[in-house]
Amino acid sequence: MNSLKNRFEKMGIHIPEILLPASAEMEKWAVVACDQYSSEKDYWRKTAELVGDAPSTLNLILPECYLEDEDKRERVEKINSTMNSYMEKNIFRKLDPGFIIIDRSTPYVKSRQGMVLAVDLEKYSFSRDTKSLIRPTEGTVLDRLPPRIEIRKNAPLDLPHILLLINDADKSIIERAFDESDSFETVYDFELIQGGGHVTGKLISDEAYLEKICSAFEKLHEKNDMLFAVGDGNHSLATAKEIWEKLKREGAPENHPARFALVEVENIFNEGIIFEPIHRVLFDLSRNDFFGQLKANFQCEITELDSEESMKEKVREASVEHRIGYIDEKGYGLISIKQPDIKLTYEVIQKFIDSYRKENKSVGIDYIHGTSALKELSSRKNNLGLYLNAIQKSEFFDMIVAGGALPRKTFSIGEAEEKRYYIESRSLIG
Repeated sequence: MNSLKNRFEKMGIHIPEILLPASAEMEKWAVVACDQYSSEKDYWRKTAELVGDAPSTLNLILPECYLEDEDKRERVEKINSTMNSYMEKNIFRKLDPGFIIIDRSTPYVKSRQGMVLAVDLEKYSFSRDTKSLIRPTEGTVLDRLPPRIEIRKNAPLDLPHILLLINDADKSIIERAFDESDSFETVYDFELIQGGGHVTGKLISDEAYLEKICSAFEKLHEKNDMLFAVGDGNHSLATAKEIWEKLKREGAPENHPARFALVEVENIFNEGIIFEPIHRVLFDLSRNDFFGQLKANFQCEITELDSEESMKEKVREASVEHRIGYIDEKGYGLISIKQPDIKLTYEVIQKFIDSYRKENKSVGIDYIHGTSALKELSSRKNNLGLYLNAIQKSEFFDMIVAGGALPRKTFSIGEAEEKRYYIESRSLIG
């Protein structure tokens, strides 16, 4: 096994000892990623009602909708305390060293396949122009790291919602493993709360099959200098990296558990991977002033439209212009910007938003997955929703390799309820 571990580690892959609940109700244990429904506290209140007093990952995370609340520090302390309590009460069972293959259905796709493993943070950098084996796909906002660092720096558990993508057109790793999945142990199989669909996990701990996976990764690595691209959880992975670098400076041994991060890996060519746009909602602004500044900065046209469908059609049409739909309390419209020097619409509009908010500090922003939440928030007085189109996943790896990380919040894998649910964990105690 040591030889196999060494081969994996050359590719930034670590074979973890995964922790799962020993006897908890899995439907109540698993909750969606903390960065979802960040403007919808009702979602998280409903989740708390469904969970009740049962052991749950809800008690081990800080939903981002509470980041601005005054009791944030108390929440963080309670999270770390609960993690220790769960470990002391033997809530977890430790699986044999290995990977878990996951089959997830959602309201939108019948099957999305993935593989849970750990990655070596020495092989990762969140620098925009990094050439590391594991690379970010969007810009890292350093201001977003401190609250995550506060949670993880004293946490005894690694509890991930991170998704990494591989560029495996031959479907030689994850999908191939499912061809033999009947021979693997089922370690969970349950319905996810709040409309998240169904998930099944099977453990691969057999050394002979792990060797097959290693060989397939080695062949993929020969074709790709960038083996992994961060598909979701960029700031969570960056947080883990920052903490490991600090521990390393303080003299932590090379094999310290914090050197590694638990992730789910998915193949960008899997049929269940659907790239969704991430829309923007601006709060407490003057629409006329915002549009006026757009026109002052760009060759720009703003057109009112008569329906949501018309807006979506205009945004999706092939065009040399940058097209962005908008929604406000009066209805729908289209922003058309001629900016040929910048190819990516997300970059054009995000740079403008950042500049505008520097001059208008009372204007708030949220990044929204899904059109229903976008419409509900945008229709309120003094709010403005910006509707964007999805980038093409066939171009994704080439874009990262050629140009580095994309602007933040450029893409999303699936809708909000399709995001990763917290299920697996691993010990961070050295």
